[in-house]
Amino acid sequence: MALQVTRLRVEQFRRFRQPLELDGFEAGLNILSAPNEAGKSTLVRAIRAAFFERHRSTSVDDLRPWGEGSSCAPHIELDFSLDGQQHHLIKSFLGKKRCTLQIGARTLDGTDAEDHLAQVFGFSFAGRGATKPEHWGIPGLLWVEQGTGQELDVQHARDHLHDALKDQLGGATRALAATGGDEILGQLRSHRGELLTSTGRPRAAYAEAAELIGTLEAEINAADAQIGTYRQQVDQLAALRGQHHSDEESKPWDVLGADLLVARKRQEVIRSTQDRLQSDNARLAQLEGMRELLVKELEGLSQQQSNAEARAQALIKAAQDLHDSDLNAQNALENAEKASRRANAARDVWRIASQGASRATLQQQLSQAQVDADACAVNLQRAEDSQQRLIALRASAAAAPTISKTQVQHVLRLDRSARDADLRHQAVATRLQFSLPEGQRVELLTRGASQSLHGQGEQLLDAPTTMQLPGGGALVITPGGVDLADLARVQSETREELNAALQVLGVSDVAEAQARLAFVNDSDAQIKLGEQALTILAPQGLEPLRKALADAQSRIKTAQEALGRLPEVPDRSLPPFEQVEAEIEAAAGAEQVALAALARAQQLQAGGKSLHDAAQREHATAQAALTDPARAQRHAQAQQKLLTNGEEHEALSTRISQASVELRAAQPELVAQDIERLQRSIEQMTRSHQQRREQILVLESALEQAGAHGLEEQRDALAGKLAHAQRRHDDLLRRANALDLLCSMLEEKRQATLARLQAPLQERLQHYLPLLAPGATVQMDADLAMSTLARTQANGVIESGPVQDLSFGAREQFGLISRFAYADLLQQAGRPTLLILDDALVHSDSSRLAQMKRVLFDAAQRHQVLLFTCHPQDWRDMGVAVRSLN
Repeated sequence: MALQVTRLRVEQFRRFRQPLELDGFEAGLNILSAPNEAGKSTLVRAIRAAFFERHRSTSVDDLRPWGEGSSCAPHIELDFSLDGQQHHLIKSFLGKKRCTLQIGARTLDGTDAEDHLAQVFGFSFAGRGATKPEHWGIPGLLWVEQGTGQELDVQHARDHLHDALKDQLGGATRALAATGGDEILGQLRSHRGELLTSTGRPRAAYAEAAELIGTLEAEINAADAQIGTYRQQVDQLAALRGQHHSDEESKPWDVLGADLLVARKRQEVIRSTQDRLQSDNARLAQLEGMRELLVKELEGLSQQQSNAEARAQALIKAAQDLHDSDLNAQNALENAEKASRRANAARDVWRIASQGASRATLQQQLSQAQVDADACAVNLQRAEDSQQRLIALRASAAAAPTISKTQVQHVLRLDRSARDADLRHQAVATRLQFSLPEGQRVELLTRGASQSLHGQGEQLLDAPTTMQLPGGGALVITPGGVDLADLARVQSETREELNAALQVLGVSDVAEAQARLAFVNDSDAQIKLGEQALTILAPQGLEPLRKALADAQSRIKTAQEALGRLPEVPDRSLPPFEQVEAEIEAAAGAEQVALAALARAQQLQAGGKSLHDAAQREHATAQAALTDPARAQRHAQAQQKLLTNGEEHEALSTRISQASVELRAAQPELVAQDIERLQRSIEQMTRSHQQRREQILVLESALEQAGAHGLEEQRDALAGKLAHAQRRHDDLLRRANALDLLCSMLEEKRQATLARLQAPLQERLQHYLPLLAPGATVQMDADLAMSTLARTQANGVIESGPVQDLSFGAREQFGLISRFAYADLLQQAGRPTLLILDDALVHSDSSRLAQMKRVLFDAAQRHQVLLFTCHPQDWRDMGVAVRSLN
């Protein structure tokens, strides 16, 4: 069914308060351009309102222009042809509600017209309130609003698309729809979902039945385990009672107690032997220590004879060394006295020569100090004079009136302005020249002031003036020029401003101001010169000069006092001071060498005497030790003790060896291990006997309680419940398998039918797809929308994924291709199609945009397309004129 919009007119609609009419639409592609906020989306909204909104709706306030009152009535007129028949639609909202549709000679009004359009174009109206996307149907799918090209919701137009496809496919699909196949499949899926999850796992009652079977089986297993445990405990109780009775009769711990008593007695004998052996070893160690002391004592007595002989030889050597050191000390003393006399003589000569040199140095320092004092006095006097002159200049400058260069320049500018005003005034004023006889006067009256003229002269008149004639009568002179009054006012104001400036400065005229400025500048220059002169004479001020003068005078006094303290120089000739210094240095060096030699000799003498005295004491001590009567007695006693020690040491060694052999034979470690083993065994037997008795009591109590509970009866009751639960589970299993099989069979049938249903749409998509993505294929979902895209990469690998994962621009491009395919399909089914694209493809790059232009141009060969854009330069190559809304 061919559809073509031919004319659109809007008035009082959003931003179009005044009527706007567009006509001459082409059957194919129509491109309308305008900048942002120029009304493109308003026109799209007008077309949508003409079809989707009820004319009596109260939810369309957004159609009214901003600021308009309730009387405003948004108005739309739309002319279009449908299968060659002309349609004229008029629709008004809010203030004047109206809807009229003229189809050839037939006219429909109100809701009849609106329902007719909804039926023909495939959409519906909201029951109440504003229309929503779920009501828009086929137009909502084909009319793309700004920024929604990437959003493709086929759900609201699916029924219309199915109807179009069923009309093409014929019987099989209509039969499936007639039998309510989708409804039956939905019910079966609902029943299956009550028992199975989407992955086939049990749920709800089916899962509860399986869970009950597992619970009952676990309880039966637990009951079987309890019964087995009961039987095992009965056997265990009998065995424990037998073992306990056997131990009560045999008492095996008493036998082990007798063995433990024997082992402990053996251990006591071993410990007695160990104590005796330990005592003998200690005594043996004492004997060995006493033996070492006796041997050392005998060696010391023998060493005393050798020491006495050595001390005698050392005494002889010390006496000889003492004699030699006495001779060396006497010689060193004589040499030192000789060197001291030479040094003292040199010091006397040096002292006299040094006093002469000091006197000369002091004389030189006194002369220099006097020169420095004279120079400081002169500089200080000059600096003080400069400072006094500078103080006088500053006082004079401070007393004189101040004036600045800026102030003088300001006065000069005012003076020039006053003179310029005078010149301009004189140039325009009326010049009155007069020559009167002697004694004759003429009175002039200007601005109420009277002036008498006599003799010869000239007078400038800048205001109306009355001249009183001598014989009576008067002449009124009115100067010409329209600017004369203004010039006079400017002249007066300039003079007043100049006089005010001169009065502020305290001068009578400009010359006096310039003279005062010259005086101020000259005073400043003299002050600067005075400051520079004072800086040269006293860079750091007068105080450093006064201090330098005081220092020089102090040096003079110090030098004079030092000269007064020096003794008189004797009247004898002295060698040069350098020779005197060399002599005293040589004499002092020789004296130091001699004194050092004397000190060493005296040190050696004292050391020799000390060694000699020590040798005498050591020799006397050694002789006294040799002649001591007790020495022979100590020697005999030490030898006797050494002999007795040896005999006792030998006897103890023999007894220790015998005891060690006996101890090793007794094996004390094994005896200790036997005692420990027997003790642990007795403890273990008695503890096991007691534990066995306790186990018997526990088992008797447990068996008594288990017998009271009736385990066999409980197990039989659980088996009955399990059989009932198993039967219910089997029933639910059969029902779930049957429902799963039915759903699978119907789904396979549905998929086959859906594949036949999708084939025409898939064919139209594959018509457009190579123009955008060569080699790519798409899969459709049950709602007849693109779901999966498969394409070949540059390396030959095929990749696939959901269309929703593509970029914003790519989703918009594939969304438009889908809409073009839907339009082809609907047109083939005889449905009216109109494509509206509001600012579409603005997110496409240049390459993709060029491909989409080919797609759009191809679609425009079969459908009318209204493309609204704010980028007219991008659409100049589409073979149609780009119409501007401005």
